[in-house]
Amino acid sequence: MNFKLSSQNIQYTFKADKYKGGEMTRSLKDVKLDATPDSLVKVGKAISALQGDDLTELCLIQKQTLNVAEAENK
Repeated sequence: MNFKLSSQNIQYTFKADKYKGGEMTRSLKDVKLDATPDSLVKVGKAISALQGDDLTELCLIQKQTLNVAEAENK
């Protein structure tokens, strides 16, 4: 049985004094399944530059599926 990557989202954390608690998160849905870590960081840095703050962290959230019927037939 093997899982298949079906979707992924990214959550960026930004730091600036203007945010309550000094941090804000922003999530983006439907990240390309073949997106590279470098490209995800570049997008986060571009967003942080537009917002005028610092990118501190990113979290890639992946969903994987397993077709039970196919797995049982193997």
